[in-house]
Amino acid sequence: MFLVTLLWSFNFVTSKVAMRQWQPVLLTGCRTTLALLLCLPLYWRERPHQWTWPVFWRFVGLGTLGMAANQLFFAMGVKRTSVAHGALIVGMTPLFTYFLSCAVGQEHFRPKKLIGMAVALAGIAVLQSKTAGGASLIGDALVMLGCLTFTVFTVFSKPLSGTLSPVATVTLNFLGAVVFLAPATITLSLDFPFRQLLPISWLCLLFMAAIPSVFCFLLYYRVLKHLPASKLTTFTYLQPVMASAMAIPMLGESMNVSLLAGGLLILLGVFLTERF
Repeated sequence: MFLVTLLWSFNFVTSKVAMRQWQPVLLTGCRTTLALLLCLPLYWRERPHQWTWPVFWRFVGLGTLGMAANQLFFAMGVKRTSVAHGALIVGMTPLFTYFLSCAVGQEHFRPKKLIGMAVALAGIAVLQSKTAGGASLIGDALVMLGCLTFTVFTVFSKPLSGTLSPVATVTLNFLGAVVFLAPATITLSLDFPFRQLLPISWLCLLFMAAIPSVFCFLLYYRVLKHLPASKLTTFTYLQPVMASAMAIPMLGESMNVSLLAGGLLILLGVFLTERF
């Protein structure tokens, strides 16, 4: 999960660079389509798969929510806000996940866990105080919607985590995402100036499809079998530190005391949450 978090943190920077030329909805559609194409050879390689049509539709539906809606809101939000603001909002995902997990009966409520979460959120607030350039309320709200869809996706994927292999699961998830986004992807592609895209824009698309999407979600589903949903998303608290640290040399954001202090608080909060 640390590796997954590191790669998803770098995805903040990659997305910010990609948005300089890509249209957010089209980028999401192309990203999910390319991710599905990368998954298909892996899917056919490990056949046969044992699934029923009810299971099939549940995975496709979860893919529409977790792969399409989540990445769509994320792409539109990152374009309109800063890396630090986006990471701050994403850092709230463990709280949403924990409360939803308790609400549906997957976990028992433990008040002590809130101490670690509160410390981590305090660290995110400190981190945010000096690194919020270029943020907007609309951008923050869109990233928040992405977090909420990912929360629902994570919690309701937990009971199905052992039903299919990670490869089959991710493939069906992206199938649902591609079908959902297909009308918008096709429509926007008709007038989009693909020839004007710089090589870096194409590389960002390839990276976002292959690594944060396919590779990371394959690992994510493997870990989901062994950890509670709330504990899994606790690693999300590390994203503000990692994303902000990467944004310093790559996007020109500055190092300051709030980054260091906030980072230490977040690490302490993650440690306390894991202990409790």
